[in-house]
Amino acid sequence: MVGSTVGRVKPPAVDVCFTPREIRPVEVAVVVDVLRASSTIVQALAVGYPRVVCCRSVAAARELRRPGSVLAGESACVRVPDFELGNSPAAIATAGRGGEELVLATTNGSPAVVEASRAAERVLVGCLLNLRAVLAAVPTGVRVAIVCSGTNGRPALEDVYLAGRLVAALGRVPSDAARVAERVASGYAAPLEPLAASEDATQLRATGQERDIAWCARESVLDVVPEVWSIEDGAAVVGPARMTHRTTSMKTVRRLLDLSKSRA
Repeated sequence: MVGSTVGRVKPPAVDVCFTPREIRPVEVAVVVDVLRASSTIVQALAVGYPRVVCCRSVAAARELRRPGSVLAGESACVRVPDFELGNSPAAIATAGRGGEELVLATTNGSPAVVEASRAAERVLVGCLLNLRAVLAAVPTGVRVAIVCSGTNGRPALEDVYLAGRLVAALGRVPSDAARVAERVASGYAAPLEPLAASEDATQLRATGQERDIAWCARESVLDVVPEVWSIEDGAAVVGPARMTHRTTSMKTVRRLLDLSKSRA
């Protein structure tokens, strides 16, 4: 139209996907599964595993069993019987590194990492344990999607809470979904509150794994940022993000986190 003053509306700079089914093409995705897969991935790298191989299913993980690999994961929240480890970050911290790679298969989190890898140019993995570090690793000037793994195709309270914390600290133009997550996060004074109140926490208590709830509620205790390196045999290979990707200083991140808390 000649003389039109109508301009293009810029898309939001930060979005939240409440389940992996909502993922769209984006420059950077941050996958979160607070209880417990993203916490397990971060913890595994922190204890010295060079890489974590995220699988879509238990069967896919079994196919990757080889010398030097340690199989970890769960089905219906319980450790797979023939796997060396479950999906417990606390247990992995206690056991330490047991091989050259951790092969992880969980109900929601590991498939979410694989799914995000098909849609995003870069995929980071975040949780409360590495909150400050993952915020520092998100580059400026790009569109970001925070991908909540959810539980069995439905939103999970603890994931939405963390997504809201990330949105508030990033301080970028939010989508409506990002605004919803931010409002959810602002309703809690401490991370343990939403985690302990969630349906996933109820399941963990019912299966004798309550320890992981408080473990995963600890904030910014690990300076590890997992990033998907590649897709191999349908699985996402995750390792430490390169330090050159960190574009925000930790001092600035601490200030942004403090500011977002004061606004709550």
